[in-house]
Amino acid sequence: MLQQLMVPKTTQHELRIHQSVLINGTYHTFNQPVAAGAQITLTYQDAQPPIYVPTNRPVTIAYEDHDLLVVDKPAGIKAHPNQPDETQTLMNRVAAYLAPMPAYITHRLDMLTSGLTLIAKDPLTQNIINRQLAQKTMTREYVALVAPDIPDHGTISAPIGLDPTDKRKRMVTKDGLPAVTHYQVIARTAEWAQIQLQLETGRTHQIRVHLASIGFPILGDPLYAPGFQTTRLFLHAETLRLTQPFTAQPLVVHQPAPFGIMR
Repeated sequence: MLQQLMVPKTTQHELRIHQSVLINGTYHTFNQPVAAGAQITLTYQDAQPPIYVPTNRPVTIAYEDHDLLVVDKPAGIKAHPNQPDETQTLMNRVAAYLAPMPAYITHRLDMLTSGLTLIAKDPLTQNIINRQLAQKTMTREYVALVAPDIPDHGTISAPIGLDPTDKRKRMVTKDGLPAVTHYQVIARTAEWAQIQLQLETGRTHQIRVHLASIGFPILGDPLYAPGFQTTRLFLHAETLRLTQPFTAQPLVVHQPAPFGIMR
């Protein structure tokens, strides 16, 4: 059962040694069969839950259930604090929304990128989502605006590493980490092309670096397209596809981009 729920093996071990899985209120060894209709209770405690200073600012909820919260991060704010006393990030807002419950971030967006961010409400859910990310059963789709003459579709497979001339940036380099990005054009005008992107990997600045490396940086990117003046980076995390923890049901969350052609 725990394997089917994609509970990581390290977490299964913790549940076993602490006898934290009960069948009809009683602990059974993990190799015993479970009868249909039995009540299963999991107890998993986090000794040091993350602490964010709550900030009462608006949060746009794209989806919520007992275990998960998906919010639409605005462009221009950080996903999470780098210092304990920071208050102006998405997770500070989420902490106020979920209080007194804790909040566990599962993946991050660049400060300049808007879109869907998945947050777990407990550490066991976070571990399950992290395993889905590692096994690529959870996928993310993005939309971006680039120059209009980009080819209709393509795959960019190029390793990404640090830029030795600017610590804020990344670059394609032969000794970097493997990275793969797929894209296709979904709308085109004389001024820009709107593209949809899927990632096989999740490197820092991956989409921004990959598109810049083929000569089509994202419009409004101050690091990789500094000559183009606009109000924002035109990159948005639009769709999340995952398996809902504890139900094994597919879950798709969609939040259209606040730019380009609405579809």
